[in-house]
Amino acid sequence: MKPSPTEEKKKRKPPPTWLLNTLTALVGILTLALGIGWLIRSWVVDREMPYFAIPLVLCVPVIAAVAFRNMWD
Repeated sequence: MKPSPTEEKKKRKPPPTWLLNTLTALVGILTLALGIGWLIRSWVVDREMPYFAIPLVLCVPVIAAVAFRNMWD
């Protein structure tokens, strides 16, 4: 039995692997830059370094990149 034309239109081709890898790396780097920027801003404005946030700033970009990558799987 042939699929109907509407079913064929709904299936999308995933993006190429190189593009997905590049976008995943950019999401991770952008999230890391935002986190580091927030740390520097809070250090300058509040004159206090939020030491509890340093591990989070290093871990959250990995979580964001993996979540972005899993949207396509």
